[in-house]
Amino acid sequence: MNIWAPRASASTTQSAALAVAAVVMLVPAYTLPVMHLGILGQHSADTTIFSGVVQLWQQGLGGLAAIVFTASFLVPLLKLLGLAWLLLAANREKFRRRRPRLLTRIYGAVDFIGRWSMLDVFLVAFLCGAVQFGQLASVQPRPGVAAFGAVVLLTMLATHRFDPRLLWVDVPATPRTT
Repeated sequence: MNIWAPRASASTTQSAALAVAAVVMLVPAYTLPVMHLGILGQHSADTTIFSGVVQLWQQGLGGLAAIVFTASFLVPLLKLLGLAWLLLAANREKFRRRRPRLLTRIYGAVDFIGRWSMLDVFLVAFLCGAVQFGQLASVQPRPGVAAFGAVVLLTMLATHRFDPRLLWVDVPATPRTT
């Protein structure tokens, strides 16, 4: 083993623990309401992420529903699946030897997407600050937005704790053909 290679145990163990914590936080993030909307003195039911997608779809806003579904459901799940694949590859030589370049690209994609995943939380925070018109309209945050923020933060920390150099440890050089 190369003496300059990072220790797999500390990086992958901490990254895996943060990823598992993010998976646990997905449950309250998806089941608890993220915001409460009041319009013209009438209070609607608290909105979860999924019920918000369904409401947008039913109101004929399919494009917006698709964006919210993608940003709130698919992206967190794909980030966690990508991170799980990277952790598996870092700990299993047969996975690492196959395609270290592909694994490095996956790491880069998971890292890049992590920055944009907080967009949902910022949207709720913006709406809470911008839509405060007394009895006409108001938006209040609910516990689900904090849980979703925790998921995003935990996945970002898990990604940054993962050392991508582990994907290249003991990978034999392949001769280039010209």
